[in-house]
This record gives sequence, C-alpha cells and structure tokens, in this order.
Amino acid sequence: MKSIQIMFASAIGLAVALTNCKQVEVDPDNYIRQTATDTLTLAQVRAFNRADVPANVYLTDAGKQGLFVLDRGDRTTEDNTGLVIVTSTGRRFKRQFTGAAIASWFGIVPGDDDIGPELQLAIKSTTGDLFIPDGQYTQQTDVRMRSNLGLRANPGKVTITLPKSYVSLFGPIDSGPNFDNVTIDGINWVVTATATEATYGVISIDGPSVNNLTIQNCRSSDAAAKASVNFLTLKIQAGKTAKNVIIQQNDIQAKRMAFELFNHDNYNVYAGQNITVTKNTIHECTFGISLSGPLDGLMVSENYIKNCSLYGVEIAGASKNVNILNNKFEGTFDKFIEGSNDGFGNGLVVGGLVIVGNQTVGTVTGGIQLFNAGTAQFNHNTLNMTGRLELLTTSSTGGVYESNVIISSATHAIICDNAPNNIFRDNTISNKPATENIATFRAYGEKATGVVVANNRFSKGTGGVYFDAVSGATYSVTANIDETGKSIQ
Repeated sequence: MKSIQIMFASAIGLAVALTNCKQVEVDPDNYIRQTATDTLTLAQVRAFNRADVPANVYLTDAGKQGLFVLDRGDRTTEDNTGLVIVTSTGRRFKRQFTGAAIASWFGIVPGDDDIGPELQLAIKSTTGDLFIPDGQYTQQTDVRMRSNLGLRANPGKVTITLPKSYVSLFGPIDSGPNFDNVTIDGINWVVTATATEATYGVISIDGPSVNNLTIQNCRSSDAAAKASVNFLTLKIQAGKTAKNVIIQQNDIQAKRMAFELFNHDNYNVYAGQNITVTKNTIHECTFGISLSGPLDGLMVSENYIKNCSLYGVEIAGASKNVNILNNKFEGTFDKFIEGSNDGFGNGLVVGGLVIVGNQTVGTVTGGIQLFNAGTAQFNHNTLNMTGRLELLTTSSTGGVYESNVIISSATHAIICDNAPNNIFRDNTISNKPATENIATFRAYGEKATGVVVANNRFSKGTGGVYFDAVSGATYSVTANIDETGKSIQ
C-alpha cells in the first residue's frame, strides 16, 4: 500500500513539474542547411516553403542566372526579381555579384512590349551601374532615374524604341533631393510617338539640383515622331543648381533641340556652372545646342553640327566664361552661332565670348550674330558662309577679332552695329562671292566708335567699297591690303 502511495505522489510531482516548465523554442537556423546550394527556378524560389532552408540558391532562369545567398536577418526588403527574391515564408535570398547589375535580371528583355515597369524597378533597386544587354527594346511608359547610378550599354548595340511617349528618362524618382552622380552611356533611342502633345523629350530633367551628370555615346532620332521636342532638356528650377554637366560623343537628330539647358527662374543668379558639350554630332534639328540664362563656365567644343534650321549653337540670356572652340558647321542655318555672353538686364558683362578655331564645311547657309559679346576673343576661325558676322549692342565692346578667314556672299561680310572699340586685325575678309557689294566691312551707328581695322587682307564683290563707317560710326584703318597685296587705306 505504501509503495502505491509513493508512485502516485511521484506521478503528481512529475505532472506539476511538467506544467511549470517553459517549452523549448525551435531555433530556425537549426533548419538551415549551412553549406547547401539548391538549383531552382525563380518560381520555385518564391514558392519555397520547406522547413529545411538551403543557405544558397543557384537561379537557373535564362538571363537571370546567378548565386543567391540567404540573408537570415532580413525580413523587410522587397522582392525585386533581380537582386532580392522572397520565398513564400518570408526568407530573403540576395544575389552575389561584382560589377554592374544586369537589366535582364529584372525581366528587361527585347521581346517585352514595354520595358518601362521593369526598367523602373531595376533603377529603383540598383546603385552603381545597371547594364542593358545588346538588343532591340520597346518602351511605352516613362521611367524616373535616381542618384548614384550609371545606366550603360555597349555603344550602338542597344536601341530603345518609343512608340507612345516622347520621354524615356525623367529624373529623379523624388524631385526633392539632389540628382547626383548619374551617367547615361551608350543607349540609342528611336522616337516614333504620334501624339501631338509632348514634354521636353527623350531625357528630361526638371526640378532637382543636378550635380555630376554625364550623357555620352548615345544616339537618338525622332524623325518619325509627330511632336517637336528635344533630345535632352535640363531645366534649373528656382532655388536649384546644376553643376558639372558633361554631354559628349552623342549623335543626335531632334525636331526641336538636341541639347537645351536653361536657367530662367534664378534671376541674376549663376545657378548653372561648368557645363561641357563636346565631340557630339548634331544634325537636322531646329536648334543644335541652346545654353540659356545665367550660366557660368560653358564649354562648347569639337562638335559637328549640320542643318539646324534656326541656330547651331545658341548662347542666350546671361552667361559668362563662355568658350566655343573648334566646332565644325555644315549645311543650312539661320545663324550657326548666336551668342550672348551676358546682358539683357540679367547681369553685368564679365569678360567676353571666346570663339576660337571653328570652321565651316563647304559654304554654310547662314551667319554669326553676337549680342553682348563683351571683350570677345574671336580668333583663328575659318568661315565660308552666305550670311555675315554681326556684332550688336554696346555690350559687344573691346573685343579682338584676329587671324580669321571670313568669306561671305552677303552685301557685308562683317558689320559692327553700335558695338564700340573692337579691333579687327590680321584677318582675311572677303565678300567676293556676293552678287552685290555695299561694304565688305561696315561700322554702323553712332555708338560704333573707336573701331580699329588693321593689317587685314580684303577682297570684295562687284561694286561698293572695302570698308566704310555710316550713321555716326567712327573707325581707323591701317595697313590693309587687297587680294593682290595693294594697300587700300
């Protein structure tokens, strides 16, 4: 009897002990196969719900192949297809790679009728470089860029057709912060959109401050499109800036402008600084290059510009420290250089336009017009044109126009219109192709005083004179000769 009581008491004690004991929790990491790598498709990874989780997954989908490693501590990162895959139980596998992320990882493939959503996801998910594999792509929805991104392709190997939208890339996703450290490299666009209303064009940046933007090795044509838009528009909003912008080695045809960068909302503030447009081929546009407003430090160099119906290079508004160097112009323009170093009430003239080493290919239709050229350096240009070189306003003062070859078929090869104290020396100046010559060189207007014409070689068309001063202008002439070497004082 006593032994039965002892057994009953022991059973009760054991039950009490078990009731008060905390249950041991299972450690999820005990179910991770520490060195295992499962070979799975994307769909299989997402559907994965087994308790024994591999430490690694090798993805086998074409264009998305790669090694993914389990991140045990991450329970929040979204599945973005390319870099992060989330299982049905919330496990995150993350791609292991070096160098650029590849666009095909995110589902960007040539057969897609709109890569816009996938490209947006890829840009949102990537820092560093995003590389688009060779191929022909279609984009119907706009994509917003982000800072600290290089969007790259093998030059000439990737073409994006825009059948509905005139815009491929906006910037950025959030217009509040700066738009910094962005490179767009090697992409071709063909714009075939037929809508009549449009925004600014293929690449449109309107809103943020911009720092360190490079656009290079790209091509674009909108010849088949309906609306008149730009290839690149960069608008500097009030209170914003744009610094260190490089546009180089692109081949652009645009119905409106190839490159338009403007600061019209920061009155008398040089909000755009260090803008370089170099080694581009620009053709069949209305404007080739337009840089407008208070801008400081402009370099337009070594571009080939052909058939821009209004202007080839336009410097407008109030810019300073402007260099237009070693560009080539061919075909038909109204003005192939339209220059305003500073003025129209937006600021004081500082320095002057530097226009050096430019040349025409054959005879160019059009001329050059310089408003507010300041103390210009206009040297070593070789220009054969139907128009003339015009200096206008008293802000075009104190310049030196030296060692140029200027051949025009206009009634005046050069006119100094109310622009005082400019020096023209050691040039070859001709309007011999003109059917009628009035004056090969003319100083015009009562404010055109102190003009110096020295050591130039002149030739002229039928009739008229080599040089004159009218309507109150004054000038001095020294040691000029005609095409035979005869003095023409």
